[in-house]
Amino acid sequence: MAIKTVDARGLLCPKPLILTKKEFSGLTPGEELTILIDNETSKSNVERFLTDNGAAVTVTSENGLFTLKAVKKTLALAHPDAESYCTAIQPANPHVICIKADTMGHGEEDLGRILIKAFINTIKEASPLPGSIVFYNKGIFLALTDSPVINALVDLQEKKVKILVCGTCLDYYGKKAELGAGIVSNMYDITQSLTSAGHIVCP
Repeated sequence: MAIKTVDARGLLCPKPLILTKKEFSGLTPGEELTILIDNETSKSNVERFLTDNGAAVTVTSENGLFTLKAVKKTLALAHPDAESYCTAIQPANPHVICIKADTMGHGEEDLGRILIKAFINTIKEASPLPGSIVFYNKGIFLALTDSPVINALVDLQEKKVKILVCGTCLDYYGKKAELGAGIVSNMYDITQSLTSAGHIVCP
C-alpha cells in the first residue's frame, strides 16, 4: 500500500494539525503517514500530536522543509483534539507592546479610537504573542472596566500575556479603582519589561 502524504507547506496552525489528524485517523496500525511542513512551530505541534497518540515519529529537515514520518501503533486516538496542540513557541525574549494613548496614530481622534480598538482586538491572532503589554499615560483608559477592549485584554491574560498598567497614571487620573485587566505596575517593572524585550512595538 502506498504511503499517504500530507503536504502542509505554506500552511499555519491549526491547518497542518487538522490535515494530519484527518489522514492519520484513517490509517490502520502499522501504516505510515508522511507530513511535509515548512515552519518550526507547526512541525513541533504536529510531532507532539502524533507522539501523544502513540505514533513512532522520525523527523528530517533540509533547506527549511521538515519531513515527518509517523507509523501508527494503535487504532484509536488517545488525544483526538488536534487543534488543542496549536500553540505558538515563544522566543526567549518576546516582544512588548506599549500603549501610550487611547487612540492610534495622529489625526482624527474618532478614527484613532477605531484603530486602537481593532489593533488590540487582533493581538490574540498574532504569532508569537507579546510577552507583555504596557499601558501608560492616557493608554491606561483602555484597561479600565468600561473599555471597549477589556474582553480582549482579559483573553490575552488567560493566554499568559502580562498586562502592566502604570500605577502613577492611574492615580493621576483617579482611575485605580476602575482597573479591569492587568496589574497596577510601577516604573521599575515597566522599565525591566522594556529593556529585556526582544523588540518593542508602539502602535
